[in-house]
Amino acid sequence: MTDESGPKGDPVPASDGHRAVFLSYASEDAEAAERICAGLRNAGIEVWFDQNELRGGAAWDSAIKKQIKTCALFIPIISANSRARVEGYFRFEWKLAVDRSHLMAAEKAFLLPVVIDGTDEVDARVPDKFHEVQWTWLSGGQTSAAFVEQVSRLLALGEYVPPAVPSPVLQQNPCSEQSIAVLPFVDMSQNKDQEYFSDGLTEELIGLLTRVPELRVPARTSCFYFKSKQATISDIARALNVAHVLEGSVRKAGDTIRIAVQLIRADTGYHLWSQTYDRTLDDIFKVQDEIAGSVVRSLCDALLSATLPTRSASLNSEAYQLYLRGHFHWNRRSPEEFRKAIAFFQQAIAVEPDYALAFTGLANCYSLLPIYDRLSRATETMPQARTAILKALAIDDGLAEAHASLGLILALFDFEWVAAERQYQRAIELSPNSPVPHQWYGELLVNTGRLDAGLAEGRRAVDLDPLSQVANLALGIQLNSARRYDEAIAQLQKTLTLGRNFADTNYFLFEAYANRGLHQEAVAAYARQKQLDGEPATEVAAFKEVFARESWPGFLQLRIRSLEAQGQPDCDELASFHARVGDLDRAFSWLEKSYAGRSARLTHLKVDARYDNLRADARFADMLRRVGLGSWPAP
Repeated sequence: MTDESGPKGDPVPASDGHRAVFLSYASEDAEAAERICAGLRNAGIEVWFDQNELRGGAAWDSAIKKQIKTCALFIPIISANSRARVEGYFRFEWKLAVDRSHLMAAEKAFLLPVVIDGTDEVDARVPDKFHEVQWTWLSGGQTSAAFVEQVSRLLALGEYVPPAVPSPVLQQNPCSEQSIAVLPFVDMSQNKDQEYFSDGLTEELIGLLTRVPELRVPARTSCFYFKSKQATISDIARALNVAHVLEGSVRKAGDTIRIAVQLIRADTGYHLWSQTYDRTLDDIFKVQDEIAGSVVRSLCDALLSATLPTRSASLNSEAYQLYLRGHFHWNRRSPEEFRKAIAFFQQAIAVEPDYALAFTGLANCYSLLPIYDRLSRATETMPQARTAILKALAIDDGLAEAHASLGLILALFDFEWVAAERQYQRAIELSPNSPVPHQWYGELLVNTGRLDAGLAEGRRAVDLDPLSQVANLALGIQLNSARRYDEAIAQLQKTLTLGRNFADTNYFLFEAYANRGLHQEAVAAYARQKQLDGEPATEVAAFKEVFARESWPGFLQLRIRSLEAQGQPDCDELASFHARVGDLDRAFSWLEKSYAGRSARLTHLKVDARYDNLRADARFADMLRRVGLGSWPAP
């Protein structure tokens, strides 16, 4: 760790850098840097920090260059002080770090900017490269458990080994011998146009192996987290807490496919089993079953008695490929991708009218479109979702995904909480290791006031899919609803490490900060969310200036005026802002509009702290009754 003022001793590290974090800061921020250093060191993370007597400048420069060239992570500390200094030694360090980052793969973790006050990314006066990576906010340099976990994860998921003394935050249950991660199969086709197929094959194998009760298999999102990342097998296994890894490749030419698969013991790197399959597309389900069966038999003798459940009737090959294309776009989670997925699912159904999974995919797209796309109306898409999912269940009542999807429709649109709960319970019974039913069931339990049970389900979803942004975000939202704000903030900050461009995470971090009374941090998170949502920079700058001048009430009033001026404002957001400033009539007016549009956020109403100012009003009890939450006991 260095400061901007120049030589303070010989910083040459004792190690080779693969376990070291380099802190760079302006001299005015020395106390905050000390706190960060102490927090990381207490967790067993090596931090380069030297405060010996002054030495020559040339020797210092040489040593600094060596540290930055070999450290594992570079943490620039950003503040109003660093912004004010147009010159300083720390800027020399920042330049060296940026220069090194240009030699790295884009996905490799190296730069980790940390902001210690209300300074925002937009006007922080930092190198452009800093804006391409995840930022963290630590008020005054107070190092949270989430930040320690973030640093440890970045070390673990990059090409570097983890700290010599692991942080208590990262302690996991002992790794079971009967555990495996299925990595995304690589598309080796000549035209590189079969990614949808290789991804689909990977998901099919995850699904098949998940159905073996004795086998622990991380869910799809966590396994796909490492796609195109420069991480070793041991890094991946450590992050997912598995003993084995299955990897492979797909080469497709016409109707012929070659699938190469290998099963690897993670701690030794030994290949336990490998096989190459040359098949036609008509044999794809058979070869999937062969691979899954071979993996189970190869893991340990104890699993020989376990048999994979039989499949339903085989499907038309063309319909299956159309389904895979649809599912590929569904996983990208944006309005445009949902619409592409809908088209492929509809084509698959046209070819295979009794394709239950395609109907389920169709229902999920229609259900989530209003959440991801403000231009989509739940009153239009949810009836389409219901029609599709009832068709799926009529075809195959044993499909866990379909029961979970029906539960979501019943909860989000119909406010039929008891019926939705039955569907989630049925989905979990059919597929206990699938994270999504646990996540959705946890949300229902929290929203109906059963906080402990809901949080347990939310944590179960994260345990099954530890690197899923959605599962981690959902747990953060549940903790916020349970009014465990410090835990919610830590969980949401952890979620940001999995994908900083996930706008919803920043919005719910804004809510958690606001509920906790940390208004400066709340406005900073809100600004990041609005920037990611494409709000004009002038608007973002305006509300930050108003907050600096008029504090929290001024910020809320300005945002109310700005949002109401929009053609299609977010009714729920406006209702919550009016509630925060105590304008009850306007809050209820916007809540009524939210109810008319069947906003998904109404499902949080019983436990939502944003509406605490409304709870004594009879109109609030009436709204709770209409969304089916009035009869549930208080949490």
